[in-house]
Amino acid sequence: MNVEAWVLIAIVAALAQTLRNTLAQTISSRITATLNSWSRFTFCLPFAAIAAIAVSHRTGWPELPPVFFVLCLATALTQLLGNVALVTAFRSGGFGESIVFHKLEVLLTAIAGALWFGEWPSTLGTVGIVVCAAGVIAINLVRDHPRGTRGLARAFRPSRAGRFALLCAVLLVAASFALKGANASVVESNDSFPLFAAAVQTLFHTTWIEVVLLTGWIAWREPESFRAVPRHWRRMALIGATSFSASLGWFWAFSLTLVAYVKAVGQIEALIAVALGIRLLGERELLRQLPGVLLVVVGILFVLLG
Repeated sequence: MNVEAWVLIAIVAALAQTLRNTLAQTISSRITATLNSWSRFTFCLPFAAIAAIAVSHRTGWPELPPVFFVLCLATALTQLLGNVALVTAFRSGGFGESIVFHKLEVLLTAIAGALWFGEWPSTLGTVGIVVCAAGVIAINLVRDHPRGTRGLARAFRPSRAGRFALLCAVLLVAASFALKGANASVVESNDSFPLFAAAVQTLFHTTWIEVVLLTGWIAWREPESFRAVPRHWRRMALIGATSFSASLGWFWAFSLTLVAYVKAVGQIEALIAVALGIRLLGERELLRQLPGVLLVVVGILFVLLG
C-alpha cells in the first residue's frame, strides 16, 4: 500500500464523516443526543456485518485474541461517549464552531502519540501544532460568545458547545489508538492477514458492542425516545451508511500509517464543515472565522509534511 492510497482513503473518510455530521445535525433538534448516536451505530451495523461476512469468504474467519475484544470495548466506550459529546455540542451551539473545536483532535493525537506511543513529531510537525493552536485561538477571538467576553479572555473561555466538542476530541483520540491496537492484534494473531480485513473485523465487533451498550442505556434511561425512530428511520439509515463509510476508511487508514498523519489529512473536514455551515445552515458569522480556519489548515499541512 503506497502513501497516495492512505491519503485518498483518509480524504474519502473525511468527506463521508462530514456528510454524516451534517445529517446528524439536521435531526439533532428533534431527537435526543443519545438516540442520534444510537442511529449512527445501529444503522451502521448491517453494513459492517455484510462487509465482515464478505471479507471472511476470502480470508476465512480470523483467530481473535482476548486483547482484541478488550481493545474493541475500549474503542466502543470512547467512541460512544465522544459521539454523544459531539451531538450535544451540535445542540448547544453552531455546527461549524463545534466541528472546528472537535478538530483539535489532531493536535491532541500528536501530543498523545509523542508522549505514550513513541510517535514524536519532527520540527515541521511541531511548527504545525503551534500554527494550528494559533488558528483555533483566532477562531475563538472572532466568534460570538454568550458571556459577552472580549479580547484574549474569549479565546480561552469556550462556550458550552466548545467544551463538549473538546471532550469529544479527547475521547476520539483514545478511540483511535485503541482501534489501531485492535487491528494490530488481529494481524499478529493470524499470519499474512490483510490489513483491510483486520480493519473490517475491528469495525464489526466494535459496532455491535456499541449497539448493545447504547441500546441498553436508552432502554433504561429514556425508553420513550425510541418512539422517534419510525419517524426518522430514513434519515437514520443515511447516517448509518455514511458512518460505515467514514469508520471503515479511518480504521483502514490507521492501520497503514501513523494516526496523527491520518487525522492531519482528515482536517479537510474543517473547511468543508465551515463551507456547509455558511452555505446550507446559514451561519454567516463563520465568514469571520475563515482566517483562523486557514491557519489551522496551514498548520495541518506542516504536521503532515513533518
